[in-house]
Amino acid sequence: MKKYVVILTVVVTLSTSIAQAKLVSFSSDAVYTWSESGVVISQYISSPVPSDILMKAQASSEFTITSTTLNETDFIWTGYILELEQGGAPTFVTDSGRSTWFKTALYPNLWKIEFRAPEVVPIGEVVTLQFKIAFPDSAPYTFTLTQYPVPEPATFALLGMGTAVLLAQRKR
Repeated sequence: MKKYVVILTVVVTLSTSIAQAKLVSFSSDAVYTWSESGVVISQYISSPVPSDILMKAQASSEFTITSTTLNETDFIWTGYILELEQGGAPTFVTDSGRSTWFKTALYPNLWKIEFRAPEVVPIGEVVTLQFKIAFPDSAPYTFTLTQYPVPEPATFALLGMGTAVLLAQRKR
């Protein structure tokens, strides 16, 4: 009887590993490192401008990405947004989003996750985001994941006013 249990366990393990997606390549606008094992990404975000992550994956299921991001910007983050190409085959798995700082993950559609407060990410701190991406079949996909931190409203307003003052002075 024990022999059959071992054989069944091996078969289940092999079939689940065949159905798992695999990230083949990765590149980003931000400074980064990544590891294929477990799809772990470390990034250093120094600007509020959206940054793109270009990924190539062979898939027939879904895979989990763990992204550790250092806030090197000049403002506190009150949220973080991840977007896949709208209408594309890869989609986020609903309710898969987790974060060390943000306790709320919203899914406005299949291609977007919005991580929100109650916590904020201070300047110089690291936030870890974890989420899953699903694929409909085994075709290789190249897709872009756009990410951007959401600045604290007061800081963002100060940046906007400073820019307006500089532009007004420049016109004189």
